[in-house]
Amino acid sequence: MKTHREIAEQLDLFHSEQEAPGMMFWHPNGWRLFQSVQKHMRDLYHQHDFVEINTPIFLKKEIWRTSGHLEKFSNNMFFGGGLDCELEYALKPMSCPAHILFYKRGVYSYRDLPFRVFEFGTVHRNEPSGSLNGCFRLRQFTQDDAHVFCLWSQAEIEINNFLVRAKLVYGHYGYDAMKVKISTRPENSFGEKSDWKMSEEILASACRQAGYEFEYQIGEGAFYGPKIELSLKDSVGREWQCGTIQLDFNLPTRFDISYVDEKNHRLRPVILHQAMYGSIERWIAILLESCQGKLPVWIHPIPVALASVNDNVRHYTQEVEQLLKQASINVLVDNNKQTISRKIREFHKLRVPFVIVIGNKERQHRNVNVKSSVTQEQQEIKLESLVSFLKEKRVIS
Repeated sequence: MKTHREIAEQLDLFHSEQEAPGMMFWHPNGWRLFQSVQKHMRDLYHQHDFVEINTPIFLKKEIWRTSGHLEKFSNNMFFGGGLDCELEYALKPMSCPAHILFYKRGVYSYRDLPFRVFEFGTVHRNEPSGSLNGCFRLRQFTQDDAHVFCLWSQAEIEINNFLVRAKLVYGHYGYDAMKVKISTRPENSFGEKSDWKMSEEILASACRQAGYEFEYQIGEGAFYGPKIELSLKDSVGREWQCGTIQLDFNLPTRFDISYVDEKNHRLRPVILHQAMYGSIERWIAILLESCQGKLPVWIHPIPVALASVNDNVRHYTQEVEQLLKQASINVLVDNNKQTISRKIREFHKLRVPFVIVIGNKERQHRNVNVKSSVTQEQQEIKLESLVSFLKEKRVIS
């Protein structure tokens, strides 16, 4: 079994450098994959009434003092500033304080809640060098970071909705079984025990309502609230912890945020911190190892490859290429003077789902020969039907 780094080398996706430990250099193929995974989550968030924002990655230390990260998480943070001044800034290890600042710009009625916001946040964590492990453990990565500001009475419904979305998203990638764990109050937590107890009960009730059995992880919650952790099993039985949702009643108090109820009183909302992938980079690593590079067609960075049999069909091959590009289908073309078998071997190495061979017969009849590497089916397709055929195969949505 190949590691995700070996598969990335084979598919030309990404690499790392000693000059940037714990950070990835994304190649064109890898960046297309990254953006496809990102688009999948973006579309889902938009369908469920989340608004997308983008916030700075370099913030003053004061915000991290307010949030409690400076006290509880500083060993995992990077600090900086100008050459001639103190280290008064920090690279964000997560986006929640910035999202809270965004919330504070408005005045919210109970009628405005739940308020749902998300960001593909670039975050940095000062992981020990010995723990770095490809895309599984990085110092710079991208979170599908979402927050819901809501009433206590709305929290269970929102958590249930998260669990429903998780089942949908993971199912698209072929994961059927989802293991659920609830992490409870740690020793270094903030807040009242009674709030912790109520929050843990809400999480448990939401899991039961969604039909999931769960187990407790005692003392494994975040310092600002308990959380649900979702784990998936891959094709060889390995378990991966991916999605999380945390019920936070501490940061609303620490940042003094509120909403106005029906009696015009100012009350504290709660915040639901949530991520479905967790980290896009780590999600891609899991996906590569689970499918051993045979990526789902709908996110494959090179779904189609064209191979010309000889120079006589070069112009027709270019016509097919332009047709696919106009339909926003990324295509790899090989017009080199190599044998057709060698070209196909190279495409197979890249795990290309659909290989199109074009020879004199195809040019004469204005069709193409399409072979699926998934089903091994081979068929002749009229050129005018090619795009619709590939749409049916989920090459494009």
